[in-house]
Amino acid sequence: FKKQEAEVLAQYFKLCKKVASGADFIITQVGYDARKFDEVLRFMRQQGIRVPIIGNVYILNRPVARVMNRGDVPGCVVTHDLYRAIDKESGAPDRGKAARLTRAAKLIAVLRGIGYQGVHLGGPNLKYEDVEWVIEKGREFFARWQDWVREFSFPQEGGFYLFTEDSGSGLNSNVPNLRRLHPRRKWGYRCMRLLHRFMFVPGAPFHKPASWFFGKLDGTRWEIPFTELEYWVKFASSRCQRCGDCTLAEIAFLCPQSQCAKFLLNGQCGGSREGWCEVYPGKKRCIYVRAYERLRAYREEETLKDGYIPPRDWDLAGTSSWANYFLGRDHQRLRGPAGANSPPSVFGPQSGGWG
Repeated sequence: FKKQEAEVLAQYFKLCKKVASGADFIITQVGYDARKFDEVLRFMRQQGIRVPIIGNVYILNRPVARVMNRGDVPGCVVTHDLYRAIDKESGAPDRGKAARLTRAAKLIAVLRGIGYQGVHLGGPNLKYEDVEWVIEKGREFFARWQDWVREFSFPQEGGFYLFTEDSGSGLNSNVPNLRRLHPRRKWGYRCMRLLHRFMFVPGAPFHKPASWFFGKLDGTRWEIPFTELEYWVKFASSRCQRCGDCTLAEIAFLCPQSQCAKFLLNGQCGGSREGWCEVYPGKKRCIYVRAYERLRAYREEETLKDGYIPPRDWDLAGTSSWANYFLGRDHQRLRGPAGANSPPSVFGPQSGGWG
């Protein structure tokens, strides 16, 4: 239920990683947009992902809807239109209880009709009888599930969808949305790519000399001053935190140790809102949104779904990450080939390269 292209696809690329790493099923975030529920299922089918998917059906009362509408619950979207509807319903003698339970039952029917394998029911102050009623009513509503789809048309203004709309069903077609971001190629990132290409890629012109150099440097009295020099170079470019187990090349030369509040190595969390980090809203943009935009400029954004970055090796803290890389001590020794067994492209074949 993300608004921006970079957020939507960063979430879906992480979904690919989770399934490749052994996830048995998928649970959606909280939202009330039928096209988004349909979108993730179409994406999974397109990628050949066949694990069960469970829809998150959260039964909103007015106070909780107001909090989510303000954006105070990371990852949960209640649009202004939905909040106004719930606010109006709360004026009923039962304070909107019948309306919200009915809405939940209809959403269960829609999710079942779309192809979901189950739902996760939640909400404030629910009783057993309420949950039982919603489940039974959902079964009753299923026969006409297509009729309820448009009751869950609460899109975010200007929000990105991966597929074009099917006006007949109110869901999505299988036609990709080709209105995509076209970010500029920035000189700083271009320079980092060039350095990586000529020095850090196996077989690159300076890879073998660098391996020889760090082998000779290792354990000598020059190791500490060189490590300090490396730190200041990387601090100026990437706010280096001396982890000694560098992942810059895997995340578009953005450091998760200094620029992600959760230090995430394998993709975006669920809490961003309009591209902003949930911990620093309006102050710091999500590192994976920034990584997507950098990679998208080279049509390489789908590399974000490739591979798995192992946890940071804390034994390497304070040491030279360059030496650890060239001498085979960092996380690279635990990784398989980049892109191995990758799912198909989201938008078909794309050109890449180091341009």
